[in-house]
Amino acid sequence: MSSSQRGAFTREERKAALWALLIAGVIAFMALLFQQWTQPSLGPWGADQAAVSMPGVLDAQPVASTL
Repeated sequence: MSSSQRGAFTREERKAALWALLIAGVIAFMALLFQQWTQPSLGPWGADQAAVSMPGVLDAQPVASTL
């Protein structure tokens, strides 16, 4: 390590870290935008299938308590 160098990282390492942070920020921002445009997949429980019961599946019922 030369005496003219300051800090723990070289200029190239700081530049690579800055690019990595910039790219990660852009990816996160694009993911947030994409999430706003799409709705989550609810499968058969989606709005179109809300009233349709699945064959062989019983509806949830409270357990009868015997006191």
